[in-house]
Amino acid sequence: MNDSNFRILADTINHNAGLLERHLGEGVYVHKQETPSTSWAVKHGLGSRRPLIETYDTNGNQIGHGVNRNTQTFDECEIVFVIPMSGVAIVRY
Repeated sequence: MNDSNFRILADTINHNAGLLERHLGEGVYVHKQETPSTSWAVKHGLGSRRPLIETYDTNGNQIGHGVNRNTQTFDECEIVFVIPMSGVAIVRY
């Protein structure tokens, strides 16, 4: 995938999180984080204590993250980063 395609993917994810969530189907929640932060509070409502989480920055690059297991419930989680980040998290059960 070239840089142009990554930019198109990033724009699609950042501006159409709801559409992406509907496209991915049941059992998927898309969280959009517009304000850079080292901690994203994600209320996914999926009923899963250990969902699969993918995170992407605003340029569409997949980024590494941690999950605070002490505050995680079946319907929400806290995603943590070393530096403030904005972007999207795709949460699946």
